[in-house]
Parts: sequence; C-alpha cells; structure tokens
Amino acid sequence: MAVTLADAVPLPPTEPRRPRRRAAAIAGIVGVAAVVGGGAWAWQVWAAQGPQPAEALPADTLAYVAVDLDPPGGQKVAAYRALKRIPSLAKELGIGSQDDLRKSLVESIAEDGGCDLPWREVEDWAGDRGALAVVPLEEPALVVALQVSDPDGARRGLAKVADSCGDDEFGFTVGDGWAILAETDEIAEQVRADAKDADLAGDQDFKELTGATGDPGVVTLYAAPEAGQALLDVNEEFPFLAFAAYSPLSSLDPVSALITSATFLSEFSEVIDVEAGGGEVEMPEMSPEEEALWGRMDNYDELTRAEQKELDKELADFYEEKYGEDQPLDAESSDEESFDEESLDDEFEAMFEIPEETRKALEDFSGLGGSARFDHGGVELEVVGDPFLTGYEGMYDGTAARDALAVLPADTVVAFGAGFADGWAERAITRGSLLSFDSSEADLISSFEDATGLTPGDLEALGGDTVAFAAKAGFEKAIDHGPAKDVTIAARVTGDPAKIEAALAKVAAKKNVADFASSVRTDDGVVIGPNPSYLAELVDPDETLGGSDGFEDAVSDAKDALAIAYVDLGAGHWLRDLVGGEVEAADVDALSTFAMSVVAEGDQYRYVARLAFE
Repeated sequence: MAVTLADAVPLPPTEPRRPRRRAAAIAGIVGVAAVVGGGAWAWQVWAAQGPQPAEALPADTLAYVAVDLDPPGGQKVAAYRALKRIPSLAKELGIGSQDDLRKSLVESIAEDGGCDLPWREVEDWAGDRGALAVVPLEEPALVVALQVSDPDGARRGLAKVADSCGDDEFGFTVGDGWAILAETDEIAEQVRADAKDADLAGDQDFKELTGATGDPGVVTLYAAPEAGQALLDVNEEFPFLAFAAYSPLSSLDPVSALITSATFLSEFSEVIDVEAGGGEVEMPEMSPEEEALWGRMDNYDELTRAEQKELDKELADFYEEKYGEDQPLDAESSDEESFDEESLDDEFEAMFEIPEETRKALEDFSGLGGSARFDHGGVELEVVGDPFLTGYEGMYDGTAARDALAVLPADTVVAFGAGFADGWAERAITRGSLLSFDSSEADLISSFEDATGLTPGDLEALGGDTVAFAAKAGFEKAIDHGPAKDVTIAARVTGDPAKIEAALAKVAAKKNVADFASSVRTDDGVVIGPNPSYLAELVDPDETLGGSDGFEDAVSDAKDALAIAYVDLGAGHWLRDLVGGEVEAADVDALSTFAMSVVAEGDQYRYVARLAFE
C-alpha cells in the first residue's frame, strides 16, 4: 500500500471548516486544468441554443465548468445512450431515462457542497443548465449558477436547504432565470450584481477561448488568463495547491514519468537519509484513538453534514490536546523540545514551493477553453489553451508523432509517440520534481545522473529524434508481479543508432538494469526493451498500426500532432485482467479505443481526447 505524506506525518488540522472552503475555491481555479490531463472528461458547456450560465456570472470569473443537459445536435440522446452502455456508471448515476441526468447532476452538486439538497425540492424548478465557477471577490469564492424555471419555487426550495445547512454554510439569490448558490447570501448577491454590470458571456477572452474548441457539447470548460496569478496569490496560505498547478498530463507521458520518478526517488532518499542521520526513519505511531479518527476520515464524503462537523471537532480537539501550545509531544518527552508548530509549518510549506519555471508559467498563463461532446459513438474532450497545461512545452516538437506510432505492430494495445524538441532533456530533468526539497537545477541534474548514469546530453542522445513506447497484451503481468524479462513492453527510437546505444550502455551499467535494456537496431534507429522476441516484432512487424482501422479512426485528426497516446481497450481481455475486480467486466467490454493528441497552434496547444465505445 502506498504511503502518503498524511500517513507518514499526521498533522494537526487548524481551523478546519473555513480553510477547507477556501481551499476548495482556489482548487477550482485549477480544477479545469486537471480535467485536461486526468481524463476526467465528465459528462457535465456552452451550447449554441438557449441561455447559458455564463450570462449569470461576472466577466472576471476565474474558472468555469458548465453543464448543458439539453445541448444541440441530438447530443442529449447521445449522452444518455453512451452512459447507459456502461452498466455500473448508469447504475451509480441512477440513469433510467434522459431526465435522470438532471437528478444526477443536482445530487452531485449537493454531495460536493455538503448540504442537504433533496431532488424533490429541485425537480419542479431546476432547468437543464448549470455551472460551477470561481469568482474573485475579496478572496476567490466557489459558486454555482443553476437555471431556474420557477423563481418562487426555487426560493422556497433553496430556503429549506439553507435551513438544513445552518449559518454561514449556504447562501443564495434567485432572479433573471438563474439561482446563484454560494457560501453566504452576501456572496451570492454580489456575484449577481457584478454579472449585471458585465457578464462572462460577453467577455472577450471567454468568447475566444471557448469558441476555439469546435462544436458545443454537454460541457464547457474555461480558465481565465488571470487564473494563474490568482493561484500564485494564495500559494503562501495553501502551499499544497502547488500540486494542482502541475500538469496531470505527465501521467500520459512515459518520458516525463520515468524522469520524474528517477529524480524524485533520488531526492527523497537523500532527504530521508539526512533527517534520519543515515538510519531508518521511524514513522510516528498512532494511538488507537487517533487511528479510529483517521479511519473515520477515510469515509468523510459518506458522512452527513452533522457527522462531518462532529468529526472535524473531534479531530481539532484531539490535536489541540496532544499538540497544544507549550504541550510536549507526549508524556515521555516532557524533557525534550516542545512541539514547534510554526517551524513545522515553515518546513512543510518549503517542501511544496512552486518551482520558479512553474511560477513564471502561471504568471504568463494565457487561459483555456474546452468542450466535451458526445458524438460518433463516443465522447470527446477538446481543449485549446496555454501550453503550460499540457506539460509538453519544450519537451516535444514537430509533427512526427503519428508516423512514429504507425510503424508499430498492429497488435499494440498501449502506445505513446512524440518527436523531441531541441534541448528537451535538461528541461525535463530540472522541471521533473515539484517537491523541490530546496533543490537547485544543478542538484536535480546531479540526482538524475546518480540515479541513471546519464547526463542531460546522454539522455538527449538516448531519446533520438522520435520515440514510440509500445505494449501488447500480456504486459499487464508486470503490474502485479514486477518487471520480468518476458514482459511485452518496448521503446522504438529513431536517430543515430551508435549514439543511442552508447547512452543505453550507461543505463545498463546500473544495478539490476542490464537485463531490461536489451536492444536491436532497426533501419532508422534502435528498439529497446526486456523481451528479445518482442523486440523482433517491433523491428519487422507483419502488420502495423498504420493499417489498423481502429487506430486510423482514433487519430484521424492528429496528423500534425507533436504527441499522441493510443489505447486499444477492446483488444482481448488485457484491460479486464489489468483492472481485476475493480471494474465490472461489462463496463470494460463496452469500450473500444482511447486516443489523446496534442497539436501546437501558434502560442497555444490543442488537446483532443476521444473515448470510443464498441
């Protein structure tokens, strides 16, 4: 089981209620960015028909995720049919008809907000459109705009919600076809007044960014250019939000993932070694009472509002008693140094400091617009925005990604291909660790060289001109059983074979690496991997992905992509074996292919992710 920072260092919560709301609001600024890389293409956008939530929100809105359950072009029917094809999802959302989408949306908002919002109080007046947004008042605030068909009914229903939540927990205002929900009535009224002066729908940045993403669908995503600076402004108070500023697309990028892992593990092992004086680190031992409290926190989202409040209070009381001012760490340490909360906070925040390159990127952030739509037997997310959000800027360049993948064997089930930019290696290493641990760029490069035996120049030589990672069914064995010499995973690199092999030899010299760094030359480079028979397949495949209808359909609009990820979800049972019992077999069998592409368009990148159903 993975050990998280919270597991290793259970920190006493301070003022748990209001900071959580503020943190949620600021996290909403980057939540839109998270949708880009995390594959969280929810079914929740700016449509060409009918009033939209952007009309009810102020022009300076920082982030916006809008839902249209009555989009144009028959997408409502398409969305319903697509979601019904995944049985467990349809069951979870309670979808028995198209109208159930509205119920599921409202219940999702209620669950996230922590208040009691029964569907019976909503169904008679709630419309088909709504949005979650972050607005910049005295401090960024998280609000909801919900379409209203019956204003009087909405006021009555929302008043009941407010009564169930208590003071300073839920506020609202209703008018002009929309209800604004916020933490307080004052915030809701302010948002409504600001929108009357200038609304988001008329904002030029909003129109340009959301308009650049093609046909409207069921979801619209928007992050204002000012969102980057807003995140930096609150970083000192909430340093953990630095994680949200780091592109989740790295999870779809094996090059960045490998570099980050090598650098992070090297840095982290050094930190532990220093803190432990070269010995083993002893994790704080929890008392039975403390373990019980944190055990209940694991199910926090399933608790009622009253139960959440009670648990928050119990945790605060527990740590106030254990770590209160001038209170020793425990009864046996009364002669030792008292717990220094301020010092711990300083050290904790330093660990999460945003690297200077990331800080500069946020200062220069140019915004984002996106649309999710159901079409052509699947769901598609299209985003146009700042290259920072992809994490690919400075790493990849050119338009060779599709060609790099097209020559792979036709039975490839997972693939990633890209062409490298000049000087990519040093940038990839030095931006590779968000948890900086006070590391300079020189420190990061040194850590990477210690871990891999490679300098940035060696790494650039090893990567060649283009790289394509490939795996065929059977590779999933390595997930449960660890690396094996027969695992069917490999990389196909184009470039000077002598330079590639020389760099590879340095990696192979590292302990426990040589067996997994076999290589064979091709007519334009080298294939690398642990399984010689699989390498032979990559050198001279009988059939290629380029001749596969599934691949061609999935990447049909990616001919100029600088990076492409492709997954054949319907090939055999590899996916079912990989996820085991975590996902219903019927859900897996409903899926066909997933493809992601990134195309450079001037100063912006276009990101398209498409999931196709069988």
